[in-house]
Amino acid sequence: MRLEHARILSALIVAAALLLPTSASLSARSTETLYGPSLPSASAFGAMPPGTPVTEEDRVTREIQRTDVLIAGSDGRIQRSGSDKARSDLRNARERQGEAREARGQSFYARANRLTLEARAYLKSALIQAGPPENDSEVVGRALDQTDDALARGRDIVEAASSARQRLQLRQLADRQEAARRMYKSGDMRAAYGQTRDIRNGVVELLRQCANLPVSRDTARQALRRAERVMAQTRKEIGPKAVPLATRLEREAQLQLDRARDSFDRNAYRDVLLHSKLVERHLQRAMDARRLATNEDD
Repeated sequence: MRLEHARILSALIVAAALLLPTSASLSARSTETLYGPSLPSASAFGAMPPGTPVTEEDRVTREIQRTDVLIAGSDGRIQRSGSDKARSDLRNARERQGEAREARGQSFYARANRLTLEARAYLKSALIQAGPPENDSEVVGRALDQTDDALARGRDIVEAASSARQRLQLRQLADRQEAARRMYKSGDMRAAYGQTRDIRNGVVELLRQCANLPVSRDTARQALRRAERVMAQTRKEIGPKAVPLATRLEREAQLQLDRARDSFDRNAYRDVLLHSKLVERHLQRAMDARRLATNEDD
C-alpha cells in the first residue's frame, strides 16, 4: 500500500510538473527559451503495469502521443507569431505526424518513429521562428492559468493536513502569483512569465514535502465530487465521436474515478484525493487531443 501511495503521488507531482517549462542547455540558449515548455516524459502517459513488457508498438505509440501533445500546445503560439516560416514548419510537422500515424497503423514501427521525430524537429524550428514564449501574451496568460491550477492542486493537500509553516509557504506563493498577474496586466510579460514559473516550482516542491500527510474525509469528498463534475462536463464537450487519443484518455480518467470512489468507500482518503486529481489531469489532456484534431481538420 505504501508503494502504491508513492506511485500515485509521483503521478500527481508529474501532473503539476508537466506545467513547468524545464531548462536544458542547447548551445548558448536554453531549450526552454527556444522551444517553450518541454516534452512530457513518457511516464506521464500512463505507467505500464509492473512486469509488463513494452512492445515496439507500445513504445512508438507513446512517442507519437508525445508529439501530439507538443503540437497541440504549440499551435496557437505559432499561428499568432505571424511568421510564414514558422507556419510552414508547423504544416510540415503535421504532415510528418500524419505519415507517422499511417506507418504505425501499417506496423512499420521504425518508419513511424523516424517520422514522428522529424515532426518534432520541424516543430522546434517553427517555435524558434515564432520567438521566445514570453513575447506572446497568450502564452504568458496560459502560464499564469496553469500556475493557478497548480496552486489549486496543492491547496487541497497542503491546507488539509500540513504544518503552519507549509500553509504559510502556500499563501506566500499565492500572493506572489497575484503579483505576477498584476505584472501581466501592466504589460510586463517577461517578468510575469519568469515569476509564475518560479511559483510553480515552489508548488511542486511543496507537494513533495507533503507526500505522507493525511487527508480528511470532507476534503476527499469535495475532491471526488469535483472530479465527477469535470468528468460529466468533459464528456459533454468531447461528444460521442471523440478522436482515439481523447477516447483513451477519457477511459483512463474513468478508471481513476472508479478507483477514487472505491478508495472513499474504504476510507482511504489520501488515495481519493490523488486519484481525483489524476482524473482531472487525464481529462485536461483529452480536451487537448480534441482541440488538436479539430485544428488539423480545419
